[in-house]
Amino acid sequence: MKNTTKKTKKHQPSDKTSWAYWMQAIEPSSQAINEAFPGYHPQWVQLSQCFTVSPENFKHMRTMLRMTPKQCAAYMRVSLRTLDRWENGDTQIPFIAFELLRLVLESMRFKFTHADWDGWFVSETGNLMSPDVGGEGFSPGQLNVLSFQRGEAPELRIENARLQALLDEAQAENTKLRQMYVAQGVVDELAAMQDTIIGLMSRIATARIIPFSPATEQLKEKTA
Repeated sequence: MKNTTKKTKKHQPSDKTSWAYWMQAIEPSSQAINEAFPGYHPQWVQLSQCFTVSPENFKHMRTMLRMTPKQCAAYMRVSLRTLDRWENGDTQIPFIAFELLRLVLESMRFKFTHADWDGWFVSETGNLMSPDVGGEGFSPGQLNVLSFQRGEAPELRIENARLQALLDEAQAENTKLRQMYVAQGVVDELAAMQDTIIGLMSRIATARIIPFSPATEQLKEKTA
């Protein structure tokens, strides 16, 4: 008798998807996903299988996010008692809660949770917004320029130091020349004064001296 039992086809990821799984060290262990996504698995589906839903992995992700149980419970909109039961293994963790924590951990916005990034965020236009600068923020191109300028900064500092040394040398030379000019002016003035004095002395030395007789002698000459 012919066996009419229908065999269930076992779905598998495509070769390219399998390669992507292998490169990311992810084990595509969910047969339900393989059936729902035959062949090609989108990236977000692949990443959803990074961790097995377990209390240990859930707590590990919460710790990586630097969230206290109270903070995590508030974020998940559940009671702290419910969160404790999840992490203690008393209650099965809903996949949606587990996946939400994973998505937050792997999101780019999580990288801005450091205190130094307080107030920073990525706008809808893709610009990095700063609470200290405001405006339109920084585009990727502007950040590339800043990165390039930061790489040039050491060379620019060296060049600036070299130019400053040349400027200092030029200023010192200029000061010296100014001092010499002032000193030369005094010398010229003294030389002019000396020439004047010499001229006066020469005139005095060569002046004609007219002798004057006493008045009585002049009268005698006139009456003689």
